[in-house]
Amino acid sequence: MKRPTEAASNFPYWVTLGSLALALWLFFRHTVPAVHDRADLRANADQLRQLRRDYDGAIQQARLGVGPNAHYDLQALLVAIDQRGFTPYELCATYPERASKVTPPEPGEDSQPTPGAQPPSDAGR
Repeated sequence: MKRPTEAASNFPYWVTLGSLALALWLFFRHTVPAVHDRADLRANADQLRQLRRDYDGAIQQARLGVGPNAHYDLQALLVAIDQRGFTPYELCATYPERASKVTPPEPGEDSQPTPGAQPPSDAGR
C-alpha cells in the first residue's frame, strides 16, 4: 500500500489555470479582430446601400428627364462613346481623372471634337 503524500501538490491547479489563460488568450486574440471586421463590413454594406439608392434615384431622374442632369441625352452619350471605339468601362478606365472635371458644352459650341484629336491635358493647370 502507498503512503499518502504529506502535502497536496499544486501541479493540477497551475495546469488548469495555465490552460484557461491560454484558451482565453486564443479566444480574444481571434475574436476582437473579427468583431472589428464585422463592423467594417456592416459599414461598407451601409455605404453600398446608400450608393445604390443614389444611383437608382439618378437613373430614375434620367429616365424621367428631371433633376440636375435633365439636359443630358444618355443615348447620345452612349453613341458618342461608341463612335470613339470605347465601351463606357473602357472610357472610364482610359480617362479616370477627367470624369469630375468635364463640363457640359455651351449651347453654341461644337460638342463633337475632331476624330483622332487628343483630349485636352490638365498639365498646365
